[in-house]
Amino acid sequence: MKLRMLCLLFGLSSILVSYSVNAEETDPITLKTLTDYVYSQHPARQAESSMDALAKSRSDLAGKLFAEPLSLSVNHFNDVIGSGEGLQEWESSVEMPIWLPGEKRHQQNLSRHLAAELPYYQQRIRLDASAQVRRHVWLVMLSAAKVRHAETLRDNARNLLNNVENRVEGGDLASSEALLAKSHHLEMQSQLASAKMDLQQSLNQYQYLTGQQVLPDVIEENLPLSTEIDKAHPLLAELEQQIARQRSEIANARYDNVQHPSLSVGVKRERDEHADPYNNSVGVGISFALNDEQYQQPAIAQASRQLADLQIAQQQQKRQLEADLLAAMDTLKTLQQRQTLLKEQYAVSQQYVDMQQRSFDMGGVDLTSFLRSQEIADKHRHQLLQLEIEIQQQIAQINQIAGRTL
Repeated sequence: MKLRMLCLLFGLSSILVSYSVNAEETDPITLKTLTDYVYSQHPARQAESSMDALAKSRSDLAGKLFAEPLSLSVNHFNDVIGSGEGLQEWESSVEMPIWLPGEKRHQQNLSRHLAAELPYYQQRIRLDASAQVRRHVWLVMLSAAKVRHAETLRDNARNLLNNVENRVEGGDLASSEALLAKSHHLEMQSQLASAKMDLQQSLNQYQYLTGQQVLPDVIEENLPLSTEIDKAHPLLAELEQQIARQRSEIANARYDNVQHPSLSVGVKRERDEHADPYNNSVGVGISFALNDEQYQQPAIAQASRQLADLQIAQQQQKRQLEADLLAAMDTLKTLQQRQTLLKEQYAVSQQYVDMQQRSFDMGGVDLTSFLRSQEIADKHRHQLLQLEIEIQQQIAQINQIAGRTL
């Protein structure tokens, strides 16, 4: 039996509507629109701008003509505190660091990997938003089922009280039976008040999360076609992209802590004595480090360690998801088996209540016995509805574990 039919049968729809009388007419609410809203408000989205900035900064760096900022040096020499013969010397030069072979290409690759991470990050955040929507929607449904059950118990207790009072007035029952029925009615009213309070709290949390006062018309989900965890899972896909980015980080680590070759261009203006004319000259030069590989190793080792950590995290995440999915499928199977048995129990208990009702009306059983039989049937009725909700909730949980976003 579909949950929608059960909701209509047991009156859940009317309960939820009664708690949403102030809701304005808006566009149709779906699980997707709820998830869109929760995703848009998700605190983790604040990191997106910094991720964009990091990728852009790497891209800008790779687009530079020189590997490091240019440097200007100016030197002046004279013999004022020496011989005093008028020696003057001015030197100025510009140092231009040059990209090492392949370095610029690796920087560009890293910037592309960093930019590619954002969509995977966003998909993981949307999966988390889906989890929040699923959790709160089904909490509301379970709370509404408890209210409906409490209302049924209250109505039955009220009808029974009226029946008992009429029979007491007619002399068929002792007045103590009326006191028992009244006490039972008051207890059911108390349970209903408690259930309504729980439902209101669930609705408040739902409204705070989603900005909506009513549930979507359709909240049931279908089981995934495949119950295997693949690399497209948002959690695994993000880690896969991080692994690709880290491999690029290792390639770039070879250029950390190295001295870039530097091309220098300078001019020199000098004279030996006061009477001598100035001599002007231009010079060029190049400098590069010798045997600097050992200075690169710490950065390469650190980047390699981070890559290994990411690969381990991906494997552990996949195993955990597979274990969670297997356990969730087993739970669903158990719930479905319980549902089959509970339907039979409910049918039997309802038949027994009908028999006890006739017997009570004819004076064959006392009120306590009848209340006990009615309590059992009501419990089975409530359990049946709650179990159907739990089955649909479990299907939603399976989709969540499988990485299906709303």
